Amino acid sequence: MRHSSDQHLITIGEFAKICGVSKHTLYHYDDIGILKPDIINENGYRYYSLKQFATFDLISTLKDAGTSLKDIKNYLENQGTADFLKIMTAKKKQLDKERQRIERMQRLLQSAIEVTSRAINTLHGQPRLVDCEEEYFITVELTKEDSAQDRVCKINKQFLYCMENCLLDIFPSGFIINRYNVEKGLYHEAEYFFCKLMKKYNAPWLYVKPQGKYAVLAHKGSYDTIPASYQKLKDFIAGQNLIIAGKAYEYELLGYYAAQDPEDYVIEIAIEVQ
Repeated sequence: MRHSSDQHLITIGEFAKICGVSKHTLYHYDDIGILKPDIINENGYRYYSLKQFATFDLISTLKDAGTSLKDIKNYLENQGTADFLKIMTAKKKQLDKERQRIERMQRLLQSAIEVTSRAINTLHGQPRLVDCEEEYFITVELTKEDSAQDRVCKINKQFLYCMENCLLDIFPSGFIINRYNVEKGLYHEAEYFFCKLMKKYNAPWLYVKPQGKYAVLAHKGSYDTIPASYQKLKDFIAGQNLIIAGKAYEYELLGYYAAQDPEDYVIEIAIEVQ
């Protein structure tokens, strides 16, 4: 930044107005030593020079990039090209990470909107056949020996893993029931809890849902009433001269987060058939 005269002084009020901040902000910057007035006269009036606009711009840039005022002060006291490049590089990495987090949250919110709309608009209790593409899940194994607390701990561990590795970016989540339990009517004995992935990741706990034909039904109601929907779907499969060929997948389209009453839950059941 170049000026015709760096000796021209302006009052704190003028400086604050041009910079778009309050005088209180400039008082604070003075107190912590990152931007002191060029002159304080015998009456206590504060004056800034034109060259200090460059310092203010630098402070604002670093602050907008997420740099603390303490780190800004340290930089200004040891200002140099190498330090400037170092701090800018570090802040760019930090902002890139934040951008990725925001983009992931946008995908998650958009997915929540789409899944909730799908739950509202789908026909409940109507079986149908669907040709499904391969899908990818992060799963945690569940056993009959697990207590309720064990399950919560397992699912929470999986959730934290997905968050830490930026994998949790779409809905829905749900349960996987193995073929034996589906055929025997043991619908509450899930083999896995899953979180759906947007794409295939090279990650532990990755589970691939096979491409193929599925009998699908949207169950409306609590998990306690889901056996009736399973039976209706199994009757539909038999009526289509098909057999159960794989696992059942329960997608919670509308659950705890969006419905206060469990009887308003919408759970889509998909059973692999042939």
